[in-house]
Amino acid sequence: MFPKKWLLMTAISTAKAKAAVRQTLDAAFRTNDLQCICRAIDAAVLHSGGITQVARAAKLDRVTLYRAFRLGKGLRLDNMIKVLGVLGFGLVVEVSSEMDDGEGRRVGRGAIGRKQAAANARRFTAAFKINDFELLGNVFKEILHKQENVSEFADKTIRTREALYRAFDLNPMPRFSTLLSFLNALELEFAVRLLPGSETPLCAPGSKGPAAQTAPE
Repeated sequence: MFPKKWLLMTAISTAKAKAAVRQTLDAAFRTNDLQCICRAIDAAVLHSGGITQVARAAKLDRVTLYRAFRLGKGLRLDNMIKVLGVLGFGLVVEVSSEMDDGEGRRVGRGAIGRKQAAANARRFTAAFKINDFELLGNVFKEILHKQENVSEFADKTIRTREALYRAFDLNPMPRFSTLLSFLNALELEFAVRLLPGSETPLCAPGSKGPAAQTAPE
């Protein structure tokens, strides 16, 4: 049995560490910058016990994760979500804070209305919350087809018009970078949420969680 006071101190320390990691990841995702996001995830992976443990838990190749985050290339969308899930986090989509004048009004030439942007964000978030990639693909395609000029819209992303049409279709699981640039073109951004039940201690290398820790003398 661990002393109650020690267990309470451990829980508080864990909550603070988790909050700090979430804050760092959230700030990185809000930049819509893939390399910044990869650096933040890489740091979170190291903090949580190392790439080997995370790769094993996510059922992904260690070398694949190393290259994805250290080289800043990212992963396929589903694998990115797996890694974040192992770390205890999920994704939501929000209206870009950089395009808000502070009073709820959208600014910037060619900016879509805030009401429509918020509606698009809610639809993406609903799909991410249940990890429904079919629903996510449908939302992606419906919003793409509603663009007045898809070619001009594609120029705001890192993909061609044809590549966007193929996403979630001929290529059922696009890379995370594709969706990242798509949201950026819509003036939306990712944010990070703490998954329910993930307030457990971040494991050190070789540990198996709180049960594997030794109480102080």
